[in-house]
Amino acid sequence: MESLPLAPEDESPRVCMMVTNEVIHDSRVLREAEALSRLGFQVSILGMIGEGAPPSEERSGATILLCRKWKATSWVERKEGRAWEIPHKLLEAFQYLIFSRRGEGEIIHAHDLDTLPFAFLAARRCRAKLIYDSHELYLEQWPESSSLPFSSLLLPLLRSLEGFLIRRADATMTVNESIARELSRRYSIPPPLILRNCAAAALEETDAVSLRHRLGLSQEDRIVLHTGALNARGRALKELVLAFRNLKPEIHLVFLGRGRMEKALKDLAQAEALEGRVHFLPPLLPEELTGAMKEADLASVMMKVEGSLNNLYSLPNKLFEAIAAGIPVVASDLPEIAKVVRSYEIGLLCNAEDPEEIARAIEEALSPDRYASFKGNLKRAQQELNWGRESQKLVNLYQGLMKGRG
Repeated sequence: MESLPLAPEDESPRVCMMVTNEVIHDSRVLREAEALSRLGFQVSILGMIGEGAPPSEERSGATILLCRKWKATSWVERKEGRAWEIPHKLLEAFQYLIFSRRGEGEIIHAHDLDTLPFAFLAARRCRAKLIYDSHELYLEQWPESSSLPFSSLLLPLLRSLEGFLIRRADATMTVNESIARELSRRYSIPPPLILRNCAAAALEETDAVSLRHRLGLSQEDRIVLHTGALNARGRALKELVLAFRNLKPEIHLVFLGRGRMEKALKDLAQAEALEGRVHFLPPLLPEELTGAMKEADLASVMMKVEGSLNNLYSLPNKLFEAIAAGIPVVASDLPEIAKVVRSYEIGLLCNAEDPEEIARAIEEALSPDRYASFKGNLKRAQQELNWGRESQKLVNLYQGLMKGRG
C-alpha cells in the first residue's frame, strides 16, 4: 500500500469518521480506519454507545471517541416495536448533533445517512472534503407496508435530505453494484465507488477462539455458523432454527452474536426440542472472528426481502467473513449474494423463508463431493475477494481527494 509523504504527526492530514454505533464491532469502519492510518492519516472515529463504555480508546490505528447515550435515549432504544424507532432516532440525532462538534479534519467521512447531516456541517465548519459511505439503502430498510408512524411524511423528507447532501459530497461510496446503481438513478449522481466489505485473510494463529471447545462439540459434529446481530429485520433466524428439525443430530447451529431476538430464538429451540443443538455465543472482535470461524463447517447467510429493497440488494459482511475463513456457505438466493456464490461456486442458494429448503441445502452442502468442491473453489475466492486488494480503491480515492486540496 502506497503511503503519503512522511510528515510530522501534528502535520499529517486528519480524517474524522462518523458512525452512530459502538465502533468496535463495525468491521468495515475499522478496516477503513486501519488502511488510512497506514497510508499516513491521523484518523479519529466518533461513535455512540450505551452506559458504561470508555469515553475513548485506540484501535486499528485510530482514536475512537464514544458518546454515551442519554438515559432517555437508551430507554427508548430498549422498547419493543417499530413505533419506537422514530423517537429513538430523533433523540439519538439530537445528541449526536451536539457530540459531532468534536469532529475535525481535512476529510470528514460519514458512515450512512444517520451521520451525513452532521458530517456535512462539520465539513463546512472545517472547510474539509466530505465522503458519504452508504453501507446500505438506508431509507429502504422499512417496507412499504410498514406501520411505522409518520413514515408517509418522514421518509420523503429524509429522501430529500439525502438527495440534497449526496450531491454536495466530494465522493460517494457504497458496498455493491445494485446499491450504487440505485443511488445513481435516484439522485442523478455519478455511480458511487464500490468498496465491498471484503474481510482480511484469516491468520494462522494457534490461539484462535475455539468454538468446539466452548460448546463441548467433537470433531465429528458439524457446525453451521451464523455471525452477526440477532435482530429480526431482514434476517431469516427463526427459519434457520426450524430447519434443524429436519437435519441429523450431529449437525449443530451456532449463533455468534447478540440481539433482541436471542430470547425468542432460545424459546423456539426449546419448544422444538433443539436446545442441545442450537447454541448461542457472544460476538467476537473483528480481529478474532475469521480465526474462530475456521472451525465451522458451513456459514449461514440467510436474508429475507420482506418488501424491502435494502434487503433485496443486501451483501452481508458474513459472506466475505466466510470466504476469508475458508468455509462454504448456504445462502439466500438474492441478487448480490447469489452473484458471489455462483461466480465462485462456494456454496448453495435457497429460499430463506422455507425451513425445509434450508435443511435440504445444508444437507447437500455437507455431502462429501459437494463439500470438497466448495472448499477447493474458496481458494480462488480468497485470492480475489480480500481486503488487501479491495482497500486499494479506498487508498486511491483518498489520495485523489488530497491532491484536489493541494
